[in-house]
Amino acid sequence: MIPQIQRRASNVAIALALSFPLATEASPRITSVDGDIQEGGSITISGSGFTSLNTDQVTYDHVSNQTEYSSLSSGSDVPVDNGPWTQDTNQWGNPVTIEKSGDLRTDKSAAIYYGEVKSYLGYPRSLEGAGNQKLYASWWFKPNQRADSGGSNKFARIWDRSDGEGTRISWTQMHMTYSGQSGGSETSWGTTQPAENQWNKLEILVDSSKNKITAWLNGQVTQDVSNFRKASTSEGLSLALVGFDPSIANNYGNYAFRMTDIYVAPTPARVELSDSATWSPTSRREVLTPLSWSDGTISVKLNYLSLDPSESLYVYVFDEDGNVTPSGFPLCEKCPNKPQGVSIE
Repeated sequence: MIPQIQRRASNVAIALALSFPLATEASPRITSVDGDIQEGGSITISGSGFTSLNTDQVTYDHVSNQTEYSSLSSGSDVPVDNGPWTQDTNQWGNPVTIEKSGDLRTDKSAAIYYGEVKSYLGYPRSLEGAGNQKLYASWWFKPNQRADSGGSNKFARIWDRSDGEGTRISWTQMHMTYSGQSGGSETSWGTTQPAENQWNKLEILVDSSKNKITAWLNGQVTQDVSNFRKASTSEGLSLALVGFDPSIANNYGNYAFRMTDIYVAPTPARVELSDSATWSPTSRREVLTPLSWSDGTISVKLNYLSLDPSESLYVYVFDEDGNVTPSGFPLCEKCPNKPQGVSIE
């Protein structure tokens, strides 16, 4: 059985939904969805207010979709001379490896990343030279134990300058540290504790135009910072670390994790597929692979992953400011008389 994010009580879901930007008149609007509605098919979403997204700057890493890994066997180190990542764990940790057996998160997955103790990937190749002032990232993470044996343990780090002299954001199990408006380092306390032996969804959004950092664990906000200040450099934000980086590695000698479906983009603009007809961050949902994007037309590749295509599923569009369509647009695989899609006039 595929582990899934459990539904919360309705009042909790409503409260959590408020942590995402509310639908407004400027929110994206979907008028039709057409195309090859099956796993791996390409669909076109038409509407308005989608704003823009440079899809060349997006990394969506399912591990098994990386052609550079096709000849690698299970247990191989992740290469950094090609593929989506330019850095694997440095000499002080263990390299991330590719695993093709065990819990692969969904029955549509063929491989995942595996790490032990201190192990992480960093700097997606797609963001090199992008100069982006925002960054959105999400990934699925399954640890074998809690990160509560002391120390400050990073799940993600976001930098702009690779020498560490610019913006520095660290998301740990107990706080978010970041460069603040006062010019120095700031700390926002709040627990992020991925459940052991199950898949957890982590998300983070950094928006320097709004001085905001927001982080979610399984749809629940764990950090909401409003006094962030990006360093004054033309270099864009990048995901410098994703995985696990404990400050006291000896405390985590038995720590291991699986990780997959890492999505990194220069804005929060994205398309998600959900089993909820109204937006809920705690619903079962998956990001779709963007192929092309304009203000009125988006093309994406369907990847159902944990979702069942025989169920009622709904498409949501987020714009570059994080606003989301107010209600889901139904995706119908076998609609009578409309085999190519569905539309609303």
